[in-house]
Amino acid sequence: MERPVVSGTACDASGAKFTVVGISNTPTTDWAQVFRALAGTDLAPAGDAAALTAGHDTPGTAAGTAPGTAARRGGRPAAAPSGPPRLSMTPPSVLDLNAYLMYAIGKAARRRLTERLAAHNLRLWHLTVMAMVADLGPQMKTLLAARLDMNSSDLVKIVNDLVRAGHVDCARDPLNRRRILVRLTPEGRAYLDLLNADIASTDDEVLAPLNASEREVLASLLRRVHHHLEPGPAGTVHEAARFTEVLPGGSDEDGRIDWTRPAEEIAGFVEARRPLHPTAFTHHAGRRVDVLTATVSRGLYSGEPGHIHHREDEGVVVVTGADHLGGGRPGLVLHRVRNEHGSEFRAEEYFTAGRTGSGTP
Repeated sequence: MERPVVSGTACDASGAKFTVVGISNTPTTDWAQVFRALAGTDLAPAGDAAALTAGHDTPGTAAGTAPGTAARRGGRPAAAPSGPPRLSMTPPSVLDLNAYLMYAIGKAARRRLTERLAAHNLRLWHLTVMAMVADLGPQMKTLLAARLDMNSSDLVKIVNDLVRAGHVDCARDPLNRRRILVRLTPEGRAYLDLLNADIASTDDEVLAPLNASEREVLASLLRRVHHHLEPGPAGTVHEAARFTEVLPGGSDEDGRIDWTRPAEEIAGFVEARRPLHPTAFTHHAGRRVDVLTATVSRGLYSGEPGHIHHREDEGVVVVTGADHLGGGRPGLVLHRVRNEHGSEFRAEEYFTAGRTGSGTP
């Protein structure tokens, strides 16, 4: 009596391949089940599916040949392994280390973001430079390189790429003809908006297990850690979350001031939040500061959003918004603030050196 033969290759738990050969008196033998029982693991032969069901040796199922596409398990077709079983894993003990978790998650998120940008023929540096110019306005290349902690020659290459693509241009500063500023073009600004909308899906992929409120909390905590590890320049208050609709209650983050917004908008935000908890607030020198009253400045100011100016004619002025034209923009004049201990101060008094932590009004 003819004894059908089946052969093929499979992998053990270490990933090593081995050859399997089976001979049966029954043409309907379920070879996948047989090999699983013999190996004591969930292995499946990598031969052709027809050979496994009909019990006949088939070209291409010998040892060393490419695995087939399916095997039968319990009479139902199932996909055959495409290679060695996945063995990589994270040691359970390091999952208690937040620094490791941030590293691992950041690595995975960066890979996804890089892939998304590559579809636009861009790299992360291209996005970062465009975002910096969009947020802070036209800037010199040397200042851009310093703010991004980037090699000047590399910065020049990135800017040249963006110029060729029409996303930025280089023009003389109208206030100082000796300076050349990198500016975002109207086309570049529109492209950046589209790009941000496209790559936003990366957040959805990475944060899929979290709901909307959990993502807000995570973002708030990450910003606080980021400000701790990478504090802003001296004399700068922190900016963070975008404004949300002013509603009674809500999360603490609803009151955080975003200094990249226009002064008029921030002044209205401060006034609207005054009767609520929390009031509008920011951070300075590592401490929370509630902003109780503020107005829009008469003068125009340049610099990084959140930078503090002490002006005799206007008092304490914080730079706001983005300087798209290079000529400065209105700032926010702070009048009354409250420290984290609940004491109120005139802004000029609070921001005097040595008086930011405690004291009486």
